Amino acid sequence: MKFLRAYTRSAIGLLCVLAACEPETPPQPEDAPPAGEDGTTAEATFEPGVTKAVLTFAADRGSFSDSSKVEDVPEASRGMVRVSLLDGPRPPAGKVWVANLKREGAVQLTTVDRSQFEELALGQGLSSAVTLPEGLEPPPQVAANTDEVIVYKTAWCGVCKKVQSYLDRKGVKYVAKDIEKDRTAAAELQAKASKAGVQTGSVPVIDVGGELMVGFDRGRLEKLLAR
Repeated sequence: MKFLRAYTRSAIGLLCVLAACEPETPPQPEDAPPAGEDGTTAEATFEPGVTKAVLTFAADRGSFSDSSKVEDVPEASRGMVRVSLLDGPRPPAGKVWVANLKREGAVQLTTVDRSQFEELALGQGLSSAVTLPEGLEPPPQVAANTDEVIVYKTAWCGVCKKVQSYLDRKGVKYVAKDIEKDRTAAAELQAKASKAGVQTGSVPVIDVGGELMVGFDRGRLEKLLAR
């Protein structure tokens, strides 16, 4: 009998040792996305007025601003907003959460490269308001359409800088003309815009082979460059 009790105690002890070898895993909700060891995940959602987050969006002159309220985001900038969740999952390394806040209700977040967020956000067709100098004399003639790419810009325009950064990264040769510092460039732009029936009042204005595009519309610019 003593032998049986001793054997039982030994068996129970062995089972305890074996059980201790298995790592204890906390229960997970069945619908929760798999998370990495660093707390990152590939899925997340944002619900305006409910989810606590910092919203980063393109503001005036191509600068970026932060807010916690969707109503503070200009309508033109809501197509791509960075969403930094305050108490939610983190995106994969090198990525940021973004959302299209033109839709109502909860939205599924997607990711873009952290280094490209500003270019992609401004590339939604955004531009910066500008006034051409008064008393411009139109040039004797406007150059015929060529394959040259010209960016009409100002020194303070953040959208213009992102256009140039995009063209540099793509290896596209172009000429940049500051319409505030160069009256000849401003008159040239005014003449081209008048001939094409395009309104001036914002920059950048991009001339691709004679076709003018106001603002940085990334998708359209790619199509023009591919022609």
